[in-house]
Amino acid sequence: MLSQSFQRYFTALLVAFVLSFVVQGSAKWTNNLFYAFIALPGLIALIRNRGFGLFKQPLAVGWLVFLGWCLVPAMREEGMQFYKHIVYTGLFVFIVAALAQGEFLHRGEVARALFWIISLYIYVCAGYAYLEHGVALGARVDLLPARMENVIYTSIWLVCALGLSLPVWARERRHAEMAAAAVLSFIAVAFVLQTRTGIVGGVFLAGIWSLYSIYRSPRVGGAVVAVLALGVALTLWCLWHEPWVASLIGRGDSYRTDLFRIMTGEWERCGWLLGCGVNFHTTQTLPGGIPIPHPHNIFVSLGLYTGGVSLVIFLPLMAATLWQAWRQRSPWGLYLAAALLMLNFDGSKIVGNPDELWLLVLLPAAVILGGTLSRGVRPPPVHH
Repeated sequence: MLSQSFQRYFTALLVAFVLSFVVQGSAKWTNNLFYAFIALPGLIALIRNRGFGLFKQPLAVGWLVFLGWCLVPAMREEGMQFYKHIVYTGLFVFIVAALAQGEFLHRGEVARALFWIISLYIYVCAGYAYLEHGVALGARVDLLPARMENVIYTSIWLVCALGLSLPVWARERRHAEMAAAAVLSFIAVAFVLQTRTGIVGGVFLAGIWSLYSIYRSPRVGGAVVAVLALGVALTLWCLWHEPWVASLIGRGDSYRTDLFRIMTGEWERCGWLLGCGVNFHTTQTLPGGIPIPHPHNIFVSLGLYTGGVSLVIFLPLMAATLWQAWRQRSPWGLYLAAALLMLNFDGSKIVGNPDELWLLVLLPAAVILGGTLSRGVRPPPVHH
């Protein structure tokens, strides 16, 4: 049986790991924190205690199958680098699931704190960019400090944290905080960072919240949703000719259609089953000679780098994870669903060194996996 002090240790280190993405600019610092203080002691604990019963869970077996298949493309590459990535990815999922405190990770205060920390990070960085770097108000803040310098991933993380907090605000009747968070999220995503991927995620959350509100209270919920929809429509009408709105619209699909066509074409040439290998880089370019660093789609990336088999394993694994989240009534399921939707437009390799995808996909999936353990603590149901 895992002691409370041991659980507190891994939970505290997990919190430090997550916060390192907004307070540290060095990837090496984050990596070393994980390798030395989480992965190594976590591996020893899992071995000594036979996984704490984790591997009796079908979801854990699914992760083993997925990571086991990743050994196939690893054997096609020279060196040991991708083998290490597979081990570290698996360790993160299993350590969070088996060793972190599930009750703590489901606390309303944790969800709210995560949202407000990310919001503060965005607005402080934006203020610094406006005041010190001469970025004009209304221009896109397109680079942030620390590990979350990619504004698209940052907007995705903000929307996911919003989804994690929505059930808390509803349960605790913090309607003013919920409204403020929604407005600040919209401003951050649409005006400050100007990422359409984040807008897609926001629309998804708004749709889910609207449907749930109408389901719970058709008359009141329907009226509130109608008023809010009218307010949003009026706001868009007033802002339609603003330069930043025109910029969002003018960027079209940012070559996402071309990216999908080119990268799936490369995948087909390499073979649908095995893909092109984890070190593949295309020589094709987008219109205007723009190089292509990666497919900007987590699902195409899986097929391209690790083969169609990995995608066939991953999709049911995510579906089963979301189903378990629904059974547990875990808000981390909403976090994960929003992340997967948005990463359909931006996302690369999920198996690798600690990066943003660990926060967006592996973290919620691991928390949900931990909830399937018999010792796991279920979050309280949402009441209105």
